[in-house]
Amino acid sequence: MPPQHSRETVPDLPDDLRRRCLAVRAIISDVDGVLTTGQLWLSEHGYELKGFHVRDGMGCVLWKRAGYRLALLSKRRSIVVEQRAREMGVDQLIQGVGPKWPAVENVLNAWGISPHEVCYLGDDLPDIAVMERVGLGVAVADAARDVRAAAQYVTAASGGWGALREVIELILRTQRLWHTLLDSYLAEERGDTQTDRNNCAVVTVSNTLKKC
Repeated sequence: MPPQHSRETVPDLPDDLRRRCLAVRAIISDVDGVLTTGQLWLSEHGYELKGFHVRDGMGCVLWKRAGYRLALLSKRRSIVVEQRAREMGVDQLIQGVGPKWPAVENVLNAWGISPHEVCYLGDDLPDIAVMERVGLGVAVADAARDVRAAAQYVTAASGGWGALREVIELILRTQRLWHTLLDSYLAEERGDTQTDRNNCAVVTVSNTLKKC
């Protein structure tokens, strides 16, 4: 039996930041420059490509297991972002917005969540108005200077390099939830529960059928 994480490692944070993390029940994140590096790859036919970090997606799995909400917000519209949002289990995707705060306020009203229970991640000037109104405003490491100045926390990771995962871990570890969620996830990955064994699929590897 693999060892369980019985002792939670809690980040050593200033009191104000710790209180803000403890109150968070929802994360809303900008997309371009936070989940991506901010670069836009456009083909000669007008197709748009973006790169996302897989560890952000894994962080979202544990975030959702905690029963918390997750939304993505962008002034742009992108089919690629729609696909990634589905993969991440996002509760709400808002694209093509004008001013961001009214859009965020509508989401919070629908969820029944107060602004002080929200963490918002941003990287550029349109994000400041939201960061000023929520409980925990986060800027990625390479965010614009004014955005970093408005944030209560600046990530070590740059946009597109796991900044969302960093924030999810920070909050869940501060709330002493990370290792409980991790143990549950790893138990499923090891096939420790009957449900997981029943859900194993038949896969083809080197032309040989193997069953879980």
